[in-house]
Amino acid sequence: MSDGEVLACSKFYVSFDGLEDLIVKKVSGISITLETAGDSTPFGVTKDGKSQIQATVTGTSNGKLTVEYVATVDDRRVLDWYEDCHSEPIEGGGSGNKGERKTGAIVLYNQGGEEAARWDITGAMCSSYAMSGFEAGATDLAIETVE
Repeated sequence: MSDGEVLACSKFYVSFDGLEDLIVKKVSGISITLETAGDSTPFGVTKDGKSQIQATVTGTSNGKLTVEYVATVDDRRVLDWYEDCHSEPIEGGGSGNKGERKTGAIVLYNQGGEEAARWDITGAMCSSYAMSGFEAGATDLAIETVE
């Protein structure tokens, strides 16, 4: 990678355990927030009436990752992943994966095809699944979206 190279958003890949070879259209929601306390109002005053303010990190939270996959013939792995993460809606009971979560990574590549940035993911599970709409005469690809 050359010094100062600008990275393109179109050279990336997302993989999760067992889903390494799927066609990814889009990924969004990569975010981390440091949660703080005491960062907006004074917690006290000192000599000469000087206000004291200090931000204290109390935790972190992650954004909800959304991945769009191009649907392919006879491949139910994305839908199966979602279904395995949840118990059967009518009967209830445990989930198919018994709470096991996936690990994965989002990798951004430079113009030479080398890894330039990486976000490792642990504890991933599907909270929602959606399939693109169908319409006669449409020219779009069928897309599966998971959060």
